Amino acid sequence: MSRVRRIQGCFVFAALALSGCASLETIAPPVTPGLVGASRGAAVGTLEEGRRIFTGACTACHAADPVKKYSVSEWRGIVADMSARTKLTPTRESALLAYLTAARSTPPAP
Repeated sequence: MSRVRRIQGCFVFAALALSGCASLETIAPPVTPGLVGASRGAAVGTLEEGRRIFTGACTACHAADPVKKYSVSEWRGIVADMSARTKLTPTRESALLAYLTAARSTPPAP
């Protein structure tokens, strides 16, 4: 991970922590056994990479919307549009979609 990306990530995490409105776990749920189970077979590493992309690259230019804000279909369209703009590789795009799909499909913790 580049130094610039790490610094950007720190700013994102700091902004989310200070905002009080939404926690990182609300916006981008962590990769848990439940999320892995909802992923339809995606590897843990793929899901973790997708979450890193969402909380890093996706927030380099704008704030991240909570994963649950959009349907899986809407996320597919958003990712397709943004992938073209950001030159996201097909592998990274797949990881991001795997994470978003699994996180969107995971029921909230009790």
